[in-house]
Amino acid sequence: MTDIVKPNAPRKKTPADATPFEREQLRFFLSGGDLASTLSEINPSLAWLPVLYEMKLIQAETQLIPWIERNFADADAVRDIVANIRFFGPESASFLEIRLNAQAENLPPFLAKSWVLIVRQMRVAKKDHIRNGWLEIVPQLRRGDNSVAVLERLASALRPTLKIGRRLTWDEAERIVPEGPNDLMSIDYEVEDSLSSDDVLTAWPTDAAAKADEDLLLQLSTALRAALAEATDVGVEGNEGYSTTDSDVPSVARHQQNEYSSGFQVIARVMAEIWTRLASKSPGGALAFAERWRDEPFRFTRRMAMFAFANVSMPSVVGADMLIGLPPGELFLTNSSVEAYQLIRARWKDFPAEKRQEILHRLTEGPPRNWFREGAEVDRHIDRSRFDVFSGMVQDGLDIGPEATKLLADIRARWPQWQPKPTEQIGFHIWHEGGTAGLIGNTDKLNGVADAELVAEARKIAAAAGFMEGDCWSGFCARDPDRALRGLHAAAMNGDWPSGYWQQLLSSMNTHADASTDAVIVGLLLQWPQESFDKIVVAASWWLHGHSKVLTDALLWSLWDRIADVTLNELTGIDNA
Repeated sequence: MTDIVKPNAPRKKTPADATPFEREQLRFFLSGGDLASTLSEINPSLAWLPVLYEMKLIQAETQLIPWIERNFADADAVRDIVANIRFFGPESASFLEIRLNAQAENLPPFLAKSWVLIVRQMRVAKKDHIRNGWLEIVPQLRRGDNSVAVLERLASALRPTLKIGRRLTWDEAERIVPEGPNDLMSIDYEVEDSLSSDDVLTAWPTDAAAKADEDLLLQLSTALRAALAEATDVGVEGNEGYSTTDSDVPSVARHQQNEYSSGFQVIARVMAEIWTRLASKSPGGALAFAERWRDEPFRFTRRMAMFAFANVSMPSVVGADMLIGLPPGELFLTNSSVEAYQLIRARWKDFPAEKRQEILHRLTEGPPRNWFREGAEVDRHIDRSRFDVFSGMVQDGLDIGPEATKLLADIRARWPQWQPKPTEQIGFHIWHEGGTAGLIGNTDKLNGVADAELVAEARKIAAAAGFMEGDCWSGFCARDPDRALRGLHAAAMNGDWPSGYWQQLLSSMNTHADASTDAVIVGLLLQWPQESFDKIVVAASWWLHGHSKVLTDALLWSLWDRIADVTLNELTGIDNA
């Protein structure tokens, strides 16, 4: 046998590495006899799964159980099963769960947990019905049915549910040593039935009694707490660093940056709006929820509390005390800084003078050094964090006192090129804007053009286009983003970095057929010439926001750092030094 099926090989050969002869050899070994036993015995890479289905060798998914079981201790097997999770359903989940339970104690914890997530995903697959029954809940809500049973179903419908998928790397041959499930797979949270916050807020009456609002918030708070606990357990949520809620919820308050966000954003927006309605009906009842969110062990619920304390119906001293007691990183870093600044902006003049002094002292200290990655320009980032907050407060007419005024002047002297961010952007670390709509030209003109000539040909077509003929490159990016990237890649290798064409690719909402495309995009953006990166940084920021969950930490933070370190010119004022 070739090393396709050598059980002791350090890395088994995958279909991408195999010759046509080796494919036929594998077909020969699997064509006769008991497929399940043969697969388990020769044990090829699980990356062969889709090929075996194409060969029509697999009659039932349960034939694969012994093969998968043999690979419980193989991290590559986790990656391969996640990449092909579509082939499995509840029946496979039942068999695998029994076998996993028998072996779990002998597996590294991260692998055992990874297989538990895989089994869970299989169990909910291929269910052709409305899981949470939103369409059944709507008429009950409109009839005024606020019973516990209905509210529990509504909270269940809004609770973000875990979904796993393939995690992209720049080079599949150079993987980090996995420490948790999120090193082997992408872990996302989604709301079933494509439910939006507007759907729920429209169905829930604005004139509902305060008690009904409180009952709903109680159920939603319980559902949110459970989802956050689960996300923390699987390693995608935490009190330090960028987490899944940062990606899902740019702002707890209604904001344009929430556009296209989902997952935790849906339940957060419903809770925020229902809480706001309650605050106008029963400030005491609303305060009780805000204090409860403040005291939860999750960073995201503290964001919810800061949103609430910004409301003028809440005692200002409670908001001030929260800012004083908030973990210092949350004043400046992650998306917690959005709510922190909005609380400062909304209630600063209401805070008692002695509380303002305590808050200013905390702000002058800046974010904690241990929140920054090794090798980062820590002093520069600390200066930038303090500059953004204090320059924003000055723009908003807030008194920052002599100590902070002197510090701000010192920072300006060190970094004279820095300009204050627009007020609406303070607290946001990544700001994204959608592309403007335009006429799409005839993309057929690029048919048959070699990848290496695509960009040059698109320029020729654009130069010769008549009035109102439209832009063929924009349509081409929407129709075939993988090939558009290949064209831009070829141009880049010749030193050609057309920012306009890149912007159209990055703003395209279409998914890529090639799963490695996102990682290639990051690699090219990291190679972009420094002197012109400011022309692409807004589009890169927009793109990163939508793809952060499928990228490895190495790719995510490398691009994040580059975006943060480059001047956004009129948009953000961050310098290019």
